[in-house]
Amino acid sequence: MVKKLDRNTVLIEGSATALEFLGHYVIAHARGDIEDCGVGLSPKGAGSGWFTKNATLGFYLHRLPCRRGRRVGPRRKQVTRLA
Repeated sequence: MVKKLDRNTVLIEGSATALEFLGHYVIAHARGDIEDCGVGLSPKGAGSGWFTKNATLGFYLHRLPCRRGRRVGPRRKQVTRLA
């Protein structure tokens, strides 16, 4: 489950297996040497088996720098960057 807790915090919650899968998924994408810099899972598409039947949101990972020189989503004034 992913949900906003408050203005500054997002909750990512799941079983140990689900969190381990998510961790491996992110690492695999970060280390990937493929042309596509973006990958995602959706409850109504690819990876739907990892979601509950009530899930409404998936997620999309976008690795920077983008080989195509693009950004995903709207520009924001403040962006939190992870090292």
